[in-house]
Amino acid sequence: MKKLILLITLMMLTATGFSTTVVVDQSGGGDYTTIHSAVADAASGDTILVMSGTYLLSLAQGAISITRELHLIGSGYDLPENGGTQIIASSAILSFSANADGSSFSGFRAYGYGAPMINVAADEVVIENNHLTNSYNQGWLMQLSAGITSDTVRNNYIGFNGASNNPGISLDQTIDVAINNNVFFNCSWYGGIYVNGGTNSMIANNLFLSCAVGVYTNGSAATIENNIFYNGTNGAGQIYTVSGTPTISTNCFFNNVANGITGFFPILANPSFIDFGNNDTYAYTSYDSDNYNLHLQAGSPCVDAGNASIAYYDLDGSLNDLGAYGGPWPMGTTGAPAMPIINQISVTPTGVAPGGTISIEVIGRFGE
Repeated sequence: MKKLILLITLMMLTATGFSTTVVVDQSGGGDYTTIHSAVADAASGDTILVMSGTYLLSLAQGAISITRELHLIGSGYDLPENGGTQIIASSAILSFSANADGSSFSGFRAYGYGAPMINVAADEVVIENNHLTNSYNQGWLMQLSAGITSDTVRNNYIGFNGASNNPGISLDQTIDVAINNNVFFNCSWYGGIYVNGGTNSMIANNLFLSCAVGVYTNGSAATIENNIFYNGTNGAGQIYTVSGTPTISTNCFFNNVANGITGFFPILANPSFIDFGNNDTYAYTSYDSDNYNLHLQAGSPCVDAGNASIAYYDLDGSLNDLGAYGGPWPMGTTGAPAMPIINQISVTPTGVAPGGTISIEVIGRFGE
């Protein structure tokens, strides 16, 4: 009887809570075989689950264009053979138009060639739990357009395959944007993050590895705190300010050619990662091949060293640890959705005599 009640409950949830969820599976097991076709048919508010595999975007298809509120969820940024969802394009990957407010993009590995690779021109967009690499050395990886409000970029790997002349993320006159708990690697003179003016930009708990400049600000009053800048390669410094008055505090700087503006309460010591040293280089393949562990060792000077406000506390209730694994939004492990998402339940046969056998099939996405 308990099993029957549970089954009825799950079926009700499927009918009411997931009625606007569709599945993309290039092997033919879902509702669509391409992301473009699913996006074209989706209504505002729909969720699109993209099964594991490599999805190639042709030049003819162009970038995935989000023109209304949609939520794209992959199975994580592991390689497809390990269960992840990968998008590869010879141009840009993704764009959010002004009518796409409230959209999200989560759980993908994306490798593109764009200027920018991802363009955001909508409010309250969340981009999280992705591994994002741009192979175009003249292009921004991500552009957040002027005037957009309350966008969030968190828990991503963001970097370049080779040398870059433009930033990982460009904030151009944005409002109330939060960039937190990301790992930036191999970013350019214009920074892992380039902040051009704007209001209330919050840059917290990020890790910048082998970037020419970590954060470049121009006419900005951004808040920059609880970050780690490591192995920086440019003499301008890891926090470089052309103009403006950013609030800079409780950041760690180590083994950089120059630190730049260190602000209040800097930590000028080795953050002591579990497995990453000042002779190591982080590349776009490192997540798969090098198995670096960027968590802090016990006793690291960056443990419990961040902003003491309760808003920054770690998930265990302790003071904020600096870097991508500290604070209330720590970096995950594979980028897979943290909560199970059930898309479809089928029961066969629909009727069975006492003592008979039924088969229950569940299609969905299960996280880390």
